Amino acid sequence: MVQRKEIRVMNIKEMNPVVNVGTEKSPMMVLDATIMLLKYEEATGKNYRVSNMDDYLKYVDGYRDGYNATIPLGEGNWRLSTLNE
Repeated sequence: MVQRKEIRVMNIKEMNPVVNVGTEKSPMMVLDATIMLLKYEEATGKNYRVSNMDDYLKYVDGYRDGYNATIPLGEGNWRLSTLNE
């Protein structure tokens, strides 16, 4: 007998694009590109294309800045960095 597993489709609003790719001692927080593409498309109603790359990058930068504004600096709190930092 074949067992069927229920597949749950997640709501994009439930997905957290902030991922720790470092270690517990040395965390490195990044944004998951796939989730950010989905969030961009849902928020703007636009499909991601190379022609609207600047618009997408502004969206991601705004998301990062908004996230960082909610995280107080201190032990155990790590902000998302930029390529310029």
